Amino acid sequence: MTRRFNSFQEIDEQLKILSLKREIDKECAKLRINDIKTHLYPINLIRGADGVLTRVMVPYVLTRLVKKIKSRKYDDE
Repeated sequence: MTRRFNSFQEIDEQLKILSLKREIDKECAKLRINDIKTHLYPINLIRGADGVLTRVMVPYVLTRLVKKIKSRKYDDE
């Protein structure tokens, strides 16, 4: 992408725009890093794992209970 400039003023304006875009990108990167750090705090990891454990463990425990109840019924007969 080649761009032709007609004056030094246009070049300066474009350089200023690029400089501002770079600063914005740096600030966005800093915000993302802070978000990542926040999500990686141990308490937040535990909260996130809590939901996963609930979704995995509840069906597992219920299945085990149902199997145990069924096996007791068959043992009683």
